Amino acid sequence: MDKENDFMKYLKKSKYSIIIIIGVILFAFGERIISQSFSIDTELYIGEIGAAGRWNWWITLNRWGLVLLNKIFQMGSLPIFASNFLTVILIIAYSIGFNYLFYTYTKEEYKEKFLKYQFIFPILFVTNPIFAEQYNFILQNISVAFTVFLIPIILLIIDKASKVENKIQKILYYVISIALLILSFGVYQSVILLYIVTVVVCYLLKVLKDNDNNWKYLGKQIGIFLAAALVYFVIGKVLAKGSSTSYLQMAWLKDSVEQCLKNIYVCVKAVIKCEGIFYNIGYVISILISAIFIIYLCKKKKLKIGVIISIIGLLSAPFYIMIITGVDQLKRTQFNYPFVAAIVIMYTVIYLSKIDKLRWLKNAFIVLVCILAYTQSYNTANLFNTVDVQYRSDEAFAYDLMSKIESKDWYNPKEDYKIIFVGRHQKQLKNVYLKSEVIGSSFFAFDYEYIYGVNSRGITFLNILGYKLEQPTAAEFEEAKKYVEENNIKEWPNEEAIKLVDNKIIVRLSEEYWKVEKRYEITKIKHNYTSL
Repeated sequence: MDKENDFMKYLKKSKYSIIIIIGVILFAFGERIISQSFSIDTELYIGEIGAAGRWNWWITLNRWGLVLLNKIFQMGSLPIFASNFLTVILIIAYSIGFNYLFYTYTKEEYKEKFLKYQFIFPILFVTNPIFAEQYNFILQNISVAFTVFLIPIILLIIDKASKVENKIQKILYYVISIALLILSFGVYQSVILLYIVTVVVCYLLKVLKDNDNNWKYLGKQIGIFLAAALVYFVIGKVLAKGSSTSYLQMAWLKDSVEQCLKNIYVCVKAVIKCEGIFYNIGYVISILISAIFIIYLCKKKKLKIGVIISIIGLLSAPFYIMIITGVDQLKRTQFNYPFVAAIVIMYTVIYLSKIDKLRWLKNAFIVLVCILAYTQSYNTANLFNTVDVQYRSDEAFAYDLMSKIESKDWYNPKEDYKIIFVGRHQKQLKNVYLKSEVIGSSFFAFDYEYIYGVNSRGITFLNILGYKLEQPTAAEFEEAKKYVEENNIKEWPNEEAIKLVDNKIIVRLSEEYWKVEKRYEITKIKHNYTSL
């Protein structure tokens, strides 16, 4: 029976799970569909930077796949509503895609239970606030979601290639899978790590299914990955023309081994202790379950080397990026963390459901799943609400500021002014609104420590609202800082915070914030995209 018919049968058998999945995803991400507000970096994509500047920056980051998708499908030029809507559709699509992939690798005797409890993986995986932080970036949210969607597709194509007898057809399938994998890597590098852990899971399921180490399968997957990775890096080097950079911090290159190990320890401790809104008890439980599973296999004398390798690879997956770089990274890059917890807990429920004596434990896990899914979905929805609240706060500030400027005696609407912000403005949000690494940050506060201060983002935001203002140079910004310090200019919202100096409007938002110990070295970068 062909795979297409298998998939359609799978969908029919999975209709109740799919309904649950869609419902939970809409609860977590629904606000993004109806809201027209936006957050950090999106103002650059809407405003003055334009496609060319954005594409050039992506190429230097080795994200040439983002450029390709934008050129072909115009993904980065869609209205906010359309972009968010399609992203949610893709989230639903890859939730189903991952489930179908795992279904094909699951032992026959467990497939019926898999169909019943498969909703667990998506509702624990995609609702994690990590994805709220990631999909908050509207300039790339469709592309990243599309790339995640490609992961199960690629692995299903590879699986199909291994089963066809026609050599030409087999080669064609492998070429397609490698090409799609190269594209995925070229869109967002963190997808590389998500692909690796998905392969690890498929390999583990195959070992358990066939009761064999399946070295041939593992070798094939490694070969395909290395081929794709090599081509990806070569393309990146050619396109970047020696100007490549990275948003990742590579501590191994500048810090001592001892310091890097300390950094990794801090990361692991944060995960284990469930610090912040991104981490919860799900991963800790996964470790305990895996330990119990290994002990069980040892007692049954069924422990395979492939199982040990897979479990180590699976449990260490949340820390791949920290191990590679030697330091903690942005939470929005850590796809593997919720993935591991979700897959382990789902299969735990599936296996427990086959043991009548442990039905109570299965039910306890389902209760845990509901609690975790609700908590994560609530936090994700709340973060998106924070985006809306912060946007409206910035909008109100912008109109208030321009109203005060336009009311000045010296203001002439026919004149072209430069506005220079000194300091930052961040309205304190109520405790009910969650704040993350980027979400909850004001356009008039984010990047305040850089050589342009908040001017790049703040003035771009003002221009989006309909004003026509020029960006100050780094030198003009330095002069403005010197001016407010020497003349002891009062801070916003004082009326005296606004001064006209040589046709430049200087607005002091806060006190001498720039006197910090460490400044970021970005003098060679015209526009800041570090929050991508």
